[in-house]
Amino acid sequence: MDNKQALLANMHTFSVVARFLSFTKAGEELCLTQGAVSHRIKNLEKHLGFLVFVRLTRRLELTIEGARLLATLNDSFAQIFSELDDIRFNELRGELYIGASPNFALAWLMPRLPSFQQQYPNLNVKIRIKASKLDFKYEPVDLAIYYGNEFNPDLHCLRLFSERLVPVCTPLYAQKFALMDGIEQLKEVTFIHCIESLETISPAHEWSVWLKANEIDLDTQQKQYVFNHGEMAITAARQGMGVAIGRVELIQSYLQSGELITPFASVKAGLGYDLMCSKGQEVRPKYQAFLNWILAQNNNRGHYE
Repeated sequence: MDNKQALLANMHTFSVVARFLSFTKAGEELCLTQGAVSHRIKNLEKHLGFLVFVRLTRRLELTIEGARLLATLNDSFAQIFSELDDIRFNELRGELYIGASPNFALAWLMPRLPSFQQQYPNLNVKIRIKASKLDFKYEPVDLAIYYGNEFNPDLHCLRLFSERLVPVCTPLYAQKFALMDGIEQLKEVTFIHCIESLETISPAHEWSVWLKANEIDLDTQQKQYVFNHGEMAITAARQGMGVAIGRVELIQSYLQSGELITPFASVKAGLGYDLMCSKGQEVRPKYQAFLNWILAQNNNRGHYE
């Protein structure tokens, strides 16, 4: 192997080690021994003239120089391997790496994903679940879907659809607090808050949006349960623990089954679901295939207003 080939191999090894921060786990990923991985990293550091890792007793940490190198490599390798996929398979085969928040992935994406598999049976799909937004510089996802309303000039973002908010509870809970008699009955309930994808906003944000739209002033934090996972918040409502503020697009199955009901009307959330990728990647067949599929799902969906 000549020097350039060896350097490229060592760079790739470094990117894998940086992902796991472990020589052992990187070796398992690369089908190499822990010693071989360590040897490659030492050779890389010797070639570069600086350390890329700090070796601690039980773990590794990136040096400042290593972190800078990783950011550059992740972007470069993503483009290289994506281009190879285009050349070899036109991306009808190969790998698609999708990032998504837990609630969206469970409630919206997973029930529809079998149709994508049927449409592209030779495409391998990896899904990365993370409540906070993924950093495309450090995590090798091809695209991601997140709830919010943030503009990022470094990314290509496309609004898939907007969200609506509506209070939900069990029929028994609604009867217990006479919620069908009017919004003022909410003053006695326990409020369930969901902060998934909204960690930087007040826990009461979604309830505040709904109350403001209905010109009602209530303290939703005097009696409350707060969850950072959307499905847990809805599960709390399903178990009769209170009234949750539901994201309409994600609670369809519970409304259709009658397990949860909506005593009041929904309002616009002011937020929605955005499909994101690194700039330039939106023209690639892999992205376009997923985009066309998800837009078709969006057009065919039926939901409560």
